[in-house]
Amino acid sequence: MYAQIFLGIWMLVNAGFHFFKLKFFLGKSVISILSEDELASYQKGFVLPYILLGILFIVMGIIEGKELLSTPVFIGVYIILASIPFALLFRNNKKHSGYYFW
Repeated sequence: MYAQIFLGIWMLVNAGFHFFKLKFFLGKSVISILSEDELASYQKGFVLPYILLGILFIVMGIIEGKELLSTPVFIGVYIILASIPFALLFRNNKKHSGYYFW
């Protein structure tokens, strides 16, 4: 439960870093390959997925702590809801680099 909440907070912090265009979590290869305009667009594409993942991790951590759902339902809902932000992350990478992963 607490690990999910801290991971959710970390995702929200990561979204804030990308929103303010800080380059702490970007690799040197990404920074060197993309121009400044592409890099700004690349980071802007990370904000929404990281916010969604952060909120999802926090909410699911609270739901797990209160034991509101059975385990199979919890895992199924988690997978379905997490697939949307991950698809947005993969789409952002594909749009700017041509690959789904760096």
